[in-house]
Amino acid sequence: MKKVVIIGGGFAGLSALKVLARSGLGLKVVLIDRKQTFGFLPLLPDCIGRGINPDNLVCKIINICKKFQADFINKEVEAVNLEQKKIYLEAENLSYDYLVISSGSETNFYGNNEIRLCLNALDDAVDAEKIVSALKENNFDNYLVVGGGYTGVEVATNLRIYLDKAKKTGEIIIVERAASILGNLPEWMKIYVLDNLKRLKINAYTGNSLSNVDKYRVRLSDGREFNNCLVVWAAGVKTGSFIQNLAIEKNPQGRIKVDDYLRLNETCFVCGDAANFSFKNNFLRMAVQFSITEGEVAAENIVRSIKGGSLSKFKPVDLGYIVPMANNRSCGEVFGFRVKGVFATLLHFIMCIYRSCSIKNKIGILKNLSKGG
Repeated sequence: MKKVVIIGGGFAGLSALKVLARSGLGLKVVLIDRKQTFGFLPLLPDCIGRGINPDNLVCKIINICKKFQADFINKEVEAVNLEQKKIYLEAENLSYDYLVISSGSETNFYGNNEIRLCLNALDDAVDAEKIVSALKENNFDNYLVVGGGYTGVEVATNLRIYLDKAKKTGEIIIVERAASILGNLPEWMKIYVLDNLKRLKINAYTGNSLSNVDKYRVRLSDGREFNNCLVVWAAGVKTGSFIQNLAIEKNPQGRIKVDDYLRLNETCFVCGDAANFSFKNNFLRMAVQFSITEGEVAAENIVRSIKGGSLSKFKPVDLGYIVPMANNRSCGEVFGFRVKGVFATLLHFIMCIYRSCSIKNKIGILKNLSKGG
């Protein structure tokens, strides 16, 4: 009996698990994750402004594993030895015949532990609950979102909706180190988003960063200071420590370079945010749609390898992307067409609900959205 170990119970890992469970090969599948729950990350910002219950964004990984007759180990991976095909956990280690690395990404604090202790991340439902509780229990003068990418914009707009509903005041600021928000996205989209931020009275300070954080007091690199602040950090992600420590080719985020078949080597496949896949003279961006399909292809190639067949190349199909904004003036590109406004928001939520992990969660999200707007 071949043993396949999956590191990470996110979109990619669970997608791989389903394919392996249905292979008919009688595989022994083990899934490892430091968290007990799968979290639907794309809707975390909506817990702030739209009132989505964080409980509707999680499913217990152990229940999913039981459904597909896989073992679940709720521990953090400390190290992986690719040559010896061993995984090291606290107080134990595992061997494998095939490995799927699908451990996703986590907030990158760039080694600044002092900042980490003074601000809020948004990595899971627990983080969302913490932010909502802080908003309910305190009246802040300033709300700083560090990072002007998708998540930063979405968090900032949800903060505005929350403050308006709660009849609270305060300045909302996006702090972005780069010269513009939204990185490499098209210029028309940046203009559209900036116009919407202006409508919502959200300031974007580009070419700026945090130089110091002392509990509720913040100083920016340009010298501006803000007191009585709630700070949400959305300034980038990285892969887990065990990947960072592997002596293999990675990009600055720690994403592992893979071949056309999503392989690191003959017995190790990498998918989801942990994978750095070459696509159209660039590398594939992090996105749920790619994580799901990569997980499927990685698992299918393990099955093909065991059967002695030829492997399938991963061929991404890019459906597009949307920058959701909580006042429903979202924007994006879908199938090559520009989409804006309520229609873009609707497409975003349709896909999120479709990809939620259970009927109970789908219904819960719909109920929350119908009440929260």
